[in-house]
Amino acid sequence: MSSDSVESRIAAVQTSATAVPPSRWLRMGHAMISPGIGLGILAGIASAVFYTMANISLRNAVSVDPFIVSMFKASPTVVILTPYLALVKASGRPIATSHQWIPAFIVVSLIGQVIGNGAFQIALGSIGLAASVPIALGSLLIGSAFLGRVLLHEKVRPQMLVSIGMLMVAVVVLAQSRREVAGQVTERSVAEGDWLHSPLVGAICAMASGMAYAVFSTSMRFTMKRGMLASMAMWISGVSGTIALGAIVAVRTGWGPLTDVSPQMWQSMIFAGVFNFTAFVAISTALKVLPVVAVHLINASQVAMASLAGVILFAEPVTRLLVIGISLTMGGLLILASRKKPKSIDEA
Repeated sequence: MSSDSVESRIAAVQTSATAVPPSRWLRMGHAMISPGIGLGILAGIASAVFYTMANISLRNAVSVDPFIVSMFKASPTVVILTPYLALVKASGRPIATSHQWIPAFIVVSLIGQVIGNGAFQIALGSIGLAASVPIALGSLLIGSAFLGRVLLHEKVRPQMLVSIGMLMVAVVVLAQSRREVAGQVTERSVAEGDWLHSPLVGAICAMASGMAYAVFSTSMRFTMKRGMLASMAMWISGVSGTIALGAIVAVRTGWGPLTDVSPQMWQSMIFAGVFNFTAFVAISTALKVLPVVAVHLINASQVAMASLAGVILFAEPVTRLLVIGISLTMGGLLILASRKKPKSIDEA
């Protein structure tokens, strides 16, 4: 092909392009889907899947001391983020423009790791996966709404109040559903002093876990708005949790029980940490592209996935109250994601 013919074709394309009215190009541009939206949707779905996989791994390790499991769940975050933050620091980029909030965030991280992760692990062993996840998630959203109003001065809209009401009812119904299936084995265990397997204690731990996560996530947003990188916040949380949970294990049982942990349980604990970190990266990516309400909508699938996993993989009983509670939780999440003018995380 000659250079003259190539040049003539290029000129023809340029002429036809310039001949198109600007308004038409504008309409075409608005009609095109941004590549970032597709990535955000995939990242949101991936976060729900990886959080579910982390919870399945945690449920599989309920025979191990809950604080040992929580300690090893926190450690992969430290292992992965330490070299990354070292590279960020070496490149000259700041990991936190202000250090005044770090001491307070360490305290908040301890709440999230010890109460959040530790209590959630107790709940998994007491009331199972199908009930623990919606109770914790519902409590998380209820607590986040109130703390967001107090700390971040976020508006509480009417549909959010309706959603909170549904989630409160869902938490009570789900807690009652586990008491409904409490049989002789559970009653005998409680009578013998095994309070960790009491359905009431399990429901309380799931609610406490969700509230602790709400304190952590709201405080994390608070510090990020004041110049701290999300990766730095997660590193502080991981280091604080690993040290604190390790100290609790040393005081409660010593390190002897670690020798009794089977290879399968070690695998479950490490996978839980890796899946949890991966899910955090995925949801952070989704929040950069999608509105927060869209991420809430996608995360509603996590409730269904966790419930199905509990029933199918761990033979957890299905009751009428469990189905009602799960439906109320998903309904509350859908109402939360129904506002007409959602704000992205950058606008929040």
